[in-house]
Amino acid sequence: MKKLLSLFALVALAFSSCNTSDSADQTLRVMCYNVRNCKGLDLQLDYDRSAGVINNVLPDIVAVQELDSMTTRYEGYYALGELAKRTGMHDYYAPSIDYKGGKYGIGILSKEPALSLVQHPLPCRKEPRTMLVAEFEKFYFICTHLSLNEEDRVTSAGIIRDLVAKLDKPVIIAGDFNAEPESQAMKVFKEFMTTLSNPEQFTFPADAPTCCIDYIMTNSPNVTGKNATVVAEPVASDHRPLYVDVTL
Repeated sequence: MKKLLSLFALVALAFSSCNTSDSADQTLRVMCYNVRNCKGLDLQLDYDRSAGVINNVLPDIVAVQELDSMTTRYEGYYALGELAKRTGMHDYYAPSIDYKGGKYGIGILSKEPALSLVQHPLPCRKEPRTMLVAEFEKFYFICTHLSLNEEDRVTSAGIIRDLVAKLDKPVIIAGDFNAEPESQAMKVFKEFMTTLSNPEQFTFPADAPTCCIDYIMTNSPNVTGKNATVVAEPVASDHRPLYVDVTL
């Protein structure tokens, strides 16, 4: 009888632990970095340096912008893959345009594998832009890089708003928005998104930043952020990286 009671106790404990795990908050460090193809302001192409910047932050997931893939400009390298090898993370690439024999676009690095991936085009009168939507167990993560044109950015904000409204999990979006906090595009984003990063911390240009154009945001009141930080890295890219510790 004692053995039977002990067995019931173990089963009850295991069941309780599973339920607690399922409902427990998830905390992850979200990073955003326009890496400029890992070519620094010193004009040195250095994948080790860019990966080192990422590794020093210890992120769980990273939105990465300005990535060549197999172009003649950078001797056929797949930039996101080079970062993935050096960070030990999964890599998911979304090309925006054909360029010099290869592709140019954005990507996501993540510790955990994505459940699904969908790419959506975005308007840009100079060159097409895109966003990559990655699904994970408890959230969706969107990486994007918006147009240099304000009208295009406002249109993109509307496209993203309509997409986010259809998703059935909290959404975190990160990217180079090419828009300052009080711009019209960011006003549209603020209608359906809360900024988790700190727009008072400037991200561009990296050597002497004067403005914030890179953001991490969410659509969910159940997602909170703390320790919002812009990393004081002045050379590895023309943007400074930023990160937030997010709780879902």
